[in-house]
Amino acid sequence: MTGYLGKVAYTEADVIGTSSLNEVGSIWGEMPGRIVSFDPVTQTATVKALYRPNVNGVAVDIPELLEVPVRFPRVGGFVMTYPVKPGDKVNLRPQMRSTESYEGDDGFESSDARMFHISDMQAFLDGGEPVGNPIQNFNSSNMEIRSADGQFAIEMSEDGKFKIRGSEGNVYDLLAQLAELLGAETTTVSGGSSSGIWPLTHQAQFAEIAGKLRAMAL
Repeated sequence: MTGYLGKVAYTEADVIGTSSLNEVGSIWGEMPGRIVSFDPVTQTATVKALYRPNVNGVAVDIPELLEVPVRFPRVGGFVMTYPVKPGDKVNLRPQMRSTESYEGDDGFESSDARMFHISDMQAFLDGGEPVGNPIQNFNSSNMEIRSADGQFAIEMSEDGKFKIRGSEGNVYDLLAQLAELLGAETTTVSGGSSSGIWPLTHQAQFAEIAGKLRAMAL
């Protein structure tokens, strides 16, 4: 706010408005970051914040953030983990209050008056790449857990079909081929009254399994 022109440079409303803007401007929010190093034992990381605040007209680097908790999906007795590597992008999210007590003993009582502070950032593994770097070969039909390029993946459709794309092909296809070959296999018996070509004992069951695998395979 610039204030009114005249004998009085600033009104009370100007002062209050400027103070409010300064207060809001001092609050840290979510921002992208980049992993510098990761400790798999503590699951904390050194993270470089990619936002550069403007100080007196000059963009400055934020010092590296140390011992930032890295949050993996963990619920219902299950955990999804990823090999976190230097250079990986993360989203840094500040906590509402200071979190030392929570990180120490699972209780949440703020140790001081700071709010949404950069000291209380946590790193979430949900990307952080800019819009100009979208996921390549995106599958718009099915859910995937996949490599970055999409070459290898566990894929699932809504109707319960699966595909596991590995370095040697689709696992379900390979299993179906194996069951089909076993279902068609015969054995040759030479000599005596039983000589001839006979089907395997469980040939029908092999064929049934092959059919189920084929039905599930994408």
